[in-house]
Amino acid sequence: MDLSGNKPIALFYGLLCHGIFLVAGAVMFITILTGFQFSVGPFEGFGAVAINLLLLIQFPMGHSFFLSNRGMKVLEIFAPKSYAKTLRTTVYATIASIQLILLFTFWNFSGVFIWQMETPASLSMIILNLLSWALLSISSIQAGYKVQTGSLGWTSVYQGKTPVFPDMPTRGLFSIIRQPIYLSFSLVLWTSPQMSLDLFIVALSYSLYCYFGPMLKEKRFQKIYGKSFSEYQQKVPYYLPFISRGSGQFKRN
Repeated sequence: MDLSGNKPIALFYGLLCHGIFLVAGAVMFITILTGFQFSVGPFEGFGAVAINLLLLIQFPMGHSFFLSNRGMKVLEIFAPKSYAKTLRTTVYATIASIQLILLFTFWNFSGVFIWQMETPASLSMIILNLLSWALLSISSIQAGYKVQTGSLGWTSVYQGKTPVFPDMPTRGLFSIIRQPIYLSFSLVLWTSPQMSLDLFIVALSYSLYCYFGPMLKEKRFQKIYGKSFSEYQQKVPYYLPFISRGSGQFKRN
């Protein structure tokens, strides 16, 4: 399909996607370091629990659903018909960013803290958090930053080309573990000097998702890459160094 002559549409989706992406990153960073104490959710009691539960589950559910065939069809609703398939990665990243903004902005804060670190211990935790963000950024780049940031879609429309997806990542952090993005995301959530009960619930829930969720992703990779992915599974641990899940069971490499 010739997509030339639609630079305005491409730029609109690009600016929207990356603008919301940056806002989501900033909101998430500040909220994690402060343990949700500045979130603006107004509810208390049962209402707060119910809303928080909805906020908690909407991100992993949407994250997995929109990667399915049915979910991709839904993504196409949010783009002009002629460019719907091309812009799916851009729309996906935009929706994911909005979901994170909703979670980290409208959470109803409990006021309960598990730990609150003072200086200099808090500085050490902040450094660990920044390192976790760095690992998340590096692994996202190595996985194919255009897909991870949503730029693949809008740049393809801008250039009038069909999107070219990156090959299966196997280098860099992906040569150490198969899911460095998900592990890094978990580390970001746990490395806060202000660990409230709220952040603890989010960190625990999303850490479980970050461990089990990629198993569905690996099934897709198995269908796409076949033997190459099977060999990669046998060589590289699933989630933690020295621990493999290549055959569906834990074993030492």
